[in-house]
Amino acid sequence: MTIEMMNEYGDNAVRVAIDQNAVLLGAQEVDAVIERLSLIRAAMRPEVPKEPSRTHQYVIEMDPCWHTEKHPLYDGAVLFMRHTGLGWAGFALPTPSLAKLNEALGKHLEALQTEEAHALMN
Repeated sequence: MTIEMMNEYGDNAVRVAIDQNAVLLGAQEVDAVIERLSLIRAAMRPEVPKEPSRTHQYVIEMDPCWHTEKHPLYDGAVLFMRHTGLGWAGFALPTPSLAKLNEALGKHLEALQTEEAHALMN
């Protein structure tokens, strides 16, 4: 199988070829394939690991767009994060998870502020 970016008549497309068969996909079709594959992957075994690998080189989205809102069905919030290649992903976080995330992010902020204060003192 090969997957490559094409410029078909001025519009970007992705060409997917398997053996002698090929298809050109536009941006909306690529989005649909990514979404469908993510749903299929969620049902596969082995499951995606619960912890990130320390040896895998992940694609890191720098300063992603994000949005939060109250979850309509239970006590918690929904966090949406935008990846430029994968699109928007939503995460429903119950109140205990929100508290843990708030604490973890707060520790990062405190460490950054401490480093900044030390840099100013030098």
